[in-house]
Amino acid sequence: MYKVLVVDDSADIRLLLGKTLKNAGYTVVEVTDGDEVVNASLSYEPDIILMDIGMPRMDGFKALASVKRDPRIRHIPVLMVTAKGHPDDLETARSLGAHDYINKPWAHGEVELRVQWAITSVERRRKKAEEQMKQQKLAG
Repeated sequence: MYKVLVVDDSADIRLLLGKTLKNAGYTVVEVTDGDEVVNASLSYEPDIILMDIGMPRMDGFKALASVKRDPRIRHIPVLMVTAKGHPDDLETARSLGAHDYINKPWAHGEVELRVQWAITSVERRRKKAEEQMKQQKLAG
C-alpha cells in the first residue's frame, strides 16, 4: 500500500483528499502547513506528497524547495494541488521540481489518476536506473 502525505491548511481539502485517496487504497497522513513537510516526510516516508501552494506559515513553493534541497527526501514526487492555476505558478512549481500540478477544483478521478501516474513513473525510472547500474557492473 502506497503512502501519501497531504499538506494543506484547509481542513475541508485535507478531508476531501484524504477520503478520496483512502477510498483508492492509499494510506494517508495529513499536515497543515508547508513548514511541517520536511519533518513529516522524514518520519512518515511517503511515496508521494500532495501539497497546496497558499499556506500561511510556509507556502508550497518554499516547502517544495525545502523538500528538493534535502537529499534524504528529494526523490519523493510532489504534486502541487492548488486553486492558483496561473501559468506562472505552474512554471514556478515545475522549476522547483514539482512532478505535476492539480488545479482545484479537480475533475472526478483526477487525483487518483495523477497520483498513480506519478508513483508509476518514479518506479519506472528507479527500475531503469537500477538496471543500468547492473549492466555497468557486468560490463566493467
